[in-house]
Amino acid sequence: MNAEATALRDAKRIDRAIPGRWSGPPSDAAVRAATKLMLVPLRLLATPMGRRLTATVVLSVVLVAVVSSLYEHADGPAVAVRQALNAVPAAASKPAAAKRTVDASQRTSATVTAPPAAKRPEDAATAWYAQREGVSPDRVHALQRQRVSATVIKVLVMAEVSATDMPTAFVNVKRDGEGWKVP
Repeated sequence: MNAEATALRDAKRIDRAIPGRWSGPPSDAAVRAATKLMLVPLRLLATPMGRRLTATVVLSVVLVAVVSSLYEHADGPAVAVRQALNAVPAAASKPAAAKRTVDASQRTSATVTAPPAAKRPEDAATAWYAQREGVSPDRVHALQRQRVSATVIKVLVMAEVSATDMPTAFVNVKRDGEGWKVP
């Protein structure tokens, strides 16, 4: 038995033994105030403004829940992108593709030769960087370019070596008589 039950049982015994009220009657004003306070939300629903306010609150809660669930699972579509990046192209299945993977210690600019002149500076930079990183040129992207002088342009390139390895570099491209080349 808990203390409340014991106290109530004792009060009933005392009430039988000694007639009269042991606690004061609840204040009618306090009960009315509590009742009015609890009924305020229901009274608001009876007015057009209250219905609009309730609809706004419900809509806000729903939108917060949707956005929260989207942020909680934001990396879901990245799985498909990761699988697409890891897909092996037909050329990579040949034995020569194994020679193209070069580790970081062997990546030096002295061993890299420049490809033939290109029509655009971005093409020259992507071809040179693809050869330097040992990836196909379609996996290298020119992100931006900046004119240094009338004959030199600096191109920011990014290579997609793997899903987690995407090195970037600024490549200076010089205008040659035939087109653009990396010096």
